[in-house]
Formats: sequence, structure tokens, C-alpha cells
Amino acid sequence: MLKFQISVHARDRDAAGLPVTFDEALAALERLDRLFIEPDGSFVWTGVTADGGAWQVDGNLIDRGDCLAYVELKGDCPEAQFNSLLAALGWPKAGLTFQLQKRGVFLDEIEFRRLAGTSNGAV
Repeated sequence: MLKFQISVHARDRDAAGLPVTFDEALAALERLDRLFIEPDGSFVWTGVTADGGAWQVDGNLIDRGDCLAYVELKGDCPEAQFNSLLAALGWPKAGLTFQLQKRGVFLDEIEFRRLAGTSNGAV
């Protein structure tokens, strides 16, 4: 289980944003089972783990017009579901970086996953 409060950005600092548009990300997220997304890009995704535990991710797509600027995510979920969420943002083809919102630091994917998998999570 991954626990996090982050924003997801393009890994390439020179990129204007993520490699998908707001509408493309919205459409991809709409296809995920048990995910409810509003037209403004705010969403909630819930599920149950194999052992019966509940998980939930709250998020918000931040539009830039020509691309998706970044995505805010808060909650916890199994790694497989997190991967599905990232796939809607162009991952793994596009590299991503993860900002810990409370600390203001950026982590690469390996660092983020290691920290998010701990009991304190990536917050």
C-alpha cells in the first residue's frame, strides 16, 4: 500500500507540463472502475484490498490549456492501482517527478515509491 500527499509533474523540468491534455487525462481516469471524476478535474477513487481493507485517493487535475500542468493526489492505494492512475498521465512512457506538498521537495519515482511504502508515507 502506498500512502501519499503529492503533486505529480513532468520529470523534464523544461517541459510545460505532463504529456497529456486535461481532456485526455479526464477520459482515461473515467475508464477506471470506481473512480468518480467531476468536469472540473476533481476526483475520488475508492477500492478494497485483497484482505478487505479500504483505500481512497482524492485528486485534482490542474489544467494549463495546452497540456495538463500537474496533478494533486492525496490518499492511499495499492501499487497496482497507483500505476493505473499514473498511466492516465502518460506514464511509463513519460517520466514523472513527485513533489511532497508539505515539504516542497521533489522526488524521483524510485525515491517516491520507497517513501510512500513506509508507514509514514510520502507526505
